Amino acid sequence: MTAPTSQIRALPIIGGLALGMVACWLWIAVALIVGFGAAYGSDSEAPAILALAVAAVPVVVGIVLLLRPRTRQLGAGFLMGISIGFIAGAGVCASMFFPGTF
Repeated sequence: MTAPTSQIRALPIIGGLALGMVACWLWIAVALIVGFGAAYGSDSEAPAILALAVAAVPVVVGIVLLLRPRTRQLGAGFLMGISIGFIAGAGVCASMFFPGTF
């Protein structure tokens, strides 16, 4: 008896990739908002601690999706989307700080 083969479907991977990129950009936006709040007047460390705790949520969600066989392809796309989002975010950040070099 042979083991059942699983097919790679594009829709869950592309959907997870899009969700991961959105989650990454939201993650960056929260970090900027908390960072500017800390730099310009908020003396409380509570928002920074909360933002740090929330920062782990997308990665944990991606790992949980990846571990479940039914959502494995969505989880793989989600983690790829987070990674691609950070690479694109680094490029945007670099182009803002060094506008003449890119």
